[in-house]
Amino acid sequence: MLIIFLFLLLLVICKPFLPPLKYYQLAHYVGKIWGRITIITTGSKVKITGKEFIPNGIPICFIGNHQNLFDIPALLGYIGRPIGFIAKKELSRIPILGQWMRQMPSLFIDRENPRQALEVFQHAAEIIKQGQPLVIFPEGGRSGTPLMRKFHRGSLKLPQMANATIVPFAIDGSWKIMDEKTFIHPAEIKITILPPISPQDPIYQDNKLLANYLESIIAENLSAYKSQNTHSE
Repeated sequence: MLIIFLFLLLLVICKPFLPPLKYYQLAHYVGKIWGRITIITTGSKVKITGKEFIPNGIPICFIGNHQNLFDIPALLGYIGRPIGFIAKKELSRIPILGQWMRQMPSLFIDRENPRQALEVFQHAAEIIKQGQPLVIFPEGGRSGTPLMRKFHRGSLKLPQMANATIVPFAIDGSWKIMDEKTFIHPAEIKITILPPISPQDPIYQDNKLLANYLESIIAENLSAYKSQNTHSE
C-alpha cells in the first residue's frame, strides 16, 4: 500500500503540468512498474501473446473476461499500452487504491443506477476518443474460477459510443492467485490478445451477436473450456 501511495503522490504532483496524453503515458509507466511488482511479489508469472493485434493510432477499447482482482496489475504490467479501467463503484471506496485508479484514469460505475452508468460511459467514451484506451469486463465482476460468466450486453455500448475498435483478450490462471480465504498462491497467468473488431465489422452494432461472438472467442482461449472441448471429442 505504501508503494501505491508513493505512485499516487507522484501522479498528483505531475498532473497540473502535463497535457492529458502525456499524463496518461506517465500513469502507464507508473502503473506498469506497480503491476509487475505486484505480480512478482505473489510468485506468479505472466505470459502474453498477440500484442501485434493491438492497433496503433485509433481509439480502442479492450474487452475481456475477469477471473481475479490480480487481473488489473497483470494487464497494467504486461499489456504494453496506457490503459484505464471501468470498475465497480466498490473499488473507489478502497483507501489510496481508489484514488490511484482515478489517476490512470479509471471510472467507477454503479450498475444499479442506469443514469449514473450512462454518464460514466459518456465520459469514458470521450477519454477513449482522446486516445486513451480503457478496459471493460462485461461479466460485471470477478468469476473467481476458471470459468466465465455471461456477458452483459450493455457493456458493449461503451466502444460503440466512442466508435472505437474492440480488442478482445482472454486472461487465464489469475483465479488461482487468491483463494476464498484471501491466501496468496503463485500462478501462471496467460493473457491472449485476440484479433480486433472494427466499427465497420457487420456484427459491431448488433449487441447480441457481438456479445455471443466475444464470449465464444474468449472462451476458446481459456484452459477450462479447452479441457471441456477435448473431453467432448
